[in-house]
Amino acid sequence: MNKTSLVFSALLAGAVCAAPQAAAQTIARSTPIAAIGDGAGGFNAWFGDGFTAAESGRDFTELFTFSVSGLPFDAAASVTSSFLNSPLGKDLDIVALSLYRYDPATLAVIGPVVAGIDGTGFGDEAPDSWSLAAYDLPTGAYAVRVDGRVLGSGGGSFGADLAVSPVPEVPAFALLLAGLAAGALARRRGQRRAMEKPPCG
Repeated sequence: MNKTSLVFSALLAGAVCAAPQAAAQTIARSTPIAAIGDGAGGFNAWFGDGFTAAESGRDFTELFTFSVSGLPFDAAASVTSSFLNSPLGKDLDIVALSLYRYDPATLAVIGPVVAGIDGTGFGDEAPDSWSLAAYDLPTGAYAVRVDGRVLGSGGGSFGADLAVSPVPEVPAFALLLAGLAAGALARRRGQRRAMEKPPCG
């Protein structure tokens, strides 16, 4: 068993207690996220997965892992399924999107799990759409988790994105606010002096 499989197994066991019969039918995968730096201290990433006709009717749980170091950060993620108009209706039924921190040494989930919001439209042909946002998260190892079921007779796929941006340090943010306040005060004093100045002539 490779390291990725071991990490996935431990994370999955720590995050969810599934029934033994359901676990046998679940497609379980874990993939490190390939991040692209944004030039401002954060990063963006695009990821997803596809399923074959042989996997139709099975549940899936996928983990996409990443690490953040340095400053606390904000994160936003979204996932959308495909729609190929297969005989069973929609191709994938995404049932959950979540984000959580874990301990790389013990693989235990740390702190609360950030749950996504289901933004799927109405109708049989609406692709699933989920999103989440989390703010002021501590640095560490994280996983974006996507849960669902393959419905399409030809399989199906989903695509996801993740944006991470650092939260400014408090001293730098305080200096910025102080500078803005000082500028506003100076402008106000200048306006007051202009009003108090006697007219020429």
